[in-house]
Amino acid sequence: MEKIQNIQPIGRILSHTGRSFLQLLNEKLNYLDIERSYYALILIDLGHGELTQTELACQLETDKVSIVRIVDYLAAKGYVKRVKSAVDGRKYCLTLTGKAKKILPGIKKSMEEVTAVAYNGLTELQQTEFISILGIIKDNLSKANNTGS
Repeated sequence: MEKIQNIQPIGRILSHTGRSFLQLLNEKLNYLDIERSYYALILIDLGHGELTQTELACQLETDKVSIVRIVDYLAAKGYVKRVKSAVDGRKYCLTLTGKAKKILPGIKKSMEEVTAVAYNGLTELQQTEFISILGIIKDNLSKANNTGS
């Protein structure tokens, strides 16, 4: 029987991997006046001015309170604006400012570079399988959490 200290829970491995990824990404983007929420900027850009905070919360798979903090942070830094929806006056859509649009190519490039470092030594098939396996694990854990198992 293997000793417990030789077994690392998958959550610990994934957490450490995520921190290492973000540390390298932050080093590449240290010239910016923001230290986080890079991916939120990409998603807001993909929303073409139609994305609401609720929709962003769904895409980032986080709660609305966290999204308010993210959007407030990005707005305070001059990267995001809340614009009243032309379709539904009760909703506000997120749009990038000119400042954000200028830095977006650098963010995307840096994400691609860090991802390439992470995938170093893996074939394209292994990369695809890895993402697929992570999706299955995520779905399994989501189902278990939703059923109380």
